[in-house]
Amino acid sequence: MRTAASLWVVAVLVMAPVGAAAQATKVITPPPPSPADTATRGLASNEEGQPPKLPPLPSGMTVDLIVTGDSLFHTKGQCFACHGADAGGLPDAGSALTQGLNFVPLEWGPIDALIAGGIPEAITRSAIRMPPKGGKSDLSPAETRAIAAYVWAISQTRGEPWPGGHVTHVALIPPGSAGGTASATPAR
Repeated sequence: MRTAASLWVVAVLVMAPVGAAAQATKVITPPPPSPADTATRGLASNEEGQPPKLPPLPSGMTVDLIVTGDSLFHTKGQCFACHGADAGGLPDAGSALTQGLNFVPLEWGPIDALIAGGIPEAITRSAIRMPPKGGKSDLSPAETRAIAAYVWAISQTRGEPWPGGHVTHVALIPPGSAGGTASATPAR
């Protein structure tokens, strides 16, 4: 924002009339910042910049499916082990899923395909791969689809503002099971 405002001021100064009288009567007011420029400024997390409610659900997605995916994310799928109890990401493990996945289209099929196929270690940008079909690789197609619905939903809104949603999942996760793979001391 600062860079844009600075460029605007320079452009006004270069294009403004040179005469002292013209400059004395000209008031330079920078344009107001757009909501996009200030959406996450000063917030504790990127998720706080998300909208407070879900957009319209994609065809075939229901709130019940999202709630089922939530349960699977935090149990059988073991997604929380890398992405964190509240899907905010963990160091050297899994990316945050709650901060607006810019690559997520209105369709949720690509998320389902990603969960079903996994991600090789070489492209996860962490020390581990994302296993296909969950932590034990035993999720059914219906289960990966439910988790994909949940991931789509949490990537589209702040918190879980739907019936059956949670403020936090921290209490549901076994202690020590979601610490990520990064160590406090770098290996030498």
